[in-house]
Amino acid sequence: MQRRNFLGLLGAAIIAPPNVSFAQAPPSSAATKPLRIVVIANTYYEGDGLMTALCNRMVRNAKIDVPRDTMWPRKAPQTDADIIRRPRCLIDAAAQNGNATAVIEIWCLDDLMAANISHGATDNKAKCMRIVTEYGSAPAGVVAFGTAAYPDDLSYNGCATIGGTIFIRDAANDGGPIHSNWTWPGNMGVLVPSKTPPAFFANVLADPQTMLTINSQMLTVPVNPASKLRLVIAPDAIAISSVNIPKDTEFAPVDLKAIAAAKAAGAINITSVETTHGVIRAQWPDVPFIYVTAIPNRVGHFQDEARNNYPQELVSTHNAGIALKHVIPHFLEAIA
Repeated sequence: MQRRNFLGLLGAAIIAPPNVSFAQAPPSSAATKPLRIVVIANTYYEGDGLMTALCNRMVRNAKIDVPRDTMWPRKAPQTDADIIRRPRCLIDAAAQNGNATAVIEIWCLDDLMAANISHGATDNKAKCMRIVTEYGSAPAGVVAFGTAAYPDDLSYNGCATIGGTIFIRDAANDGGPIHSNWTWPGNMGVLVPSKTPPAFFANVLADPQTMLTINSQMLTVPVNPASKLRLVIAPDAIAISSVNIPKDTEFAPVDLKAIAAAKAAGAINITSVETTHGVIRAQWPDVPFIYVTAIPNRVGHFQDEARNNYPQELVSTHNAGIALKHVIPHFLEAIA
């Protein structure tokens, strides 16, 4: 399967990352209110890999401050009363160019659900996101973060992908009778473009230092790693989200049906196949949105490449966290 790859020449196995200072991101001026940026990871282990990248002092980005007001690690909530209704941390950040600043909130859906409900159920994911929507005013930008399969026989394991367009398929009929019934009226089974200005993608792709820094800071996953670790980012990239998957249904047949449906709707450059990005996208329909996806496995190979594989999941989510950390200043510049 042929894939668009803007980064074929940017593999950075022998390229050293630049030295950056650990200086605090510059404060906003009195006339500029910091933007609210919401980053939402799906599972606890995806959020943990992201936090690993954000908290590491060796790979800092001078535009991103160290996390503050940190509430991580945290115990898994057993009841609703145990839920900590706050982000894992806040991070002050500055735009790549210009005076815009932001406060980035790092959330994780697993943190916001009690142990007695299904964390994989789409309706429970949507319901728990009320905690995020009620935490503050409407955000200026939203980032969905998580793991996904890559739809190619060629391994992209360990790479990260970034895009904006979402395709949501209702998988309720793909298995047994126990499933969610979540929907986003008018946006199911169609390509939903992002509100993010195209300049974001253009500016990242035109910044070779950022691209090379990301690629050079990625780590190799243990199972079937990509031959060249890299960030795959494109303005026409599409993430597929299969929702309402019936209980105990395997991902592989659901993913294949979703890919076929997305292609029938006009999708070409699919770079992420998972379950949650679209649900996050639906919470703020008119807000600039991007997805940042970690790739631990190929489509159809979750069982043999990623399932319950701690190093595979941790390393791949760390790599996506590295990508997020270095593209966020460009995102802020584009949406400011």
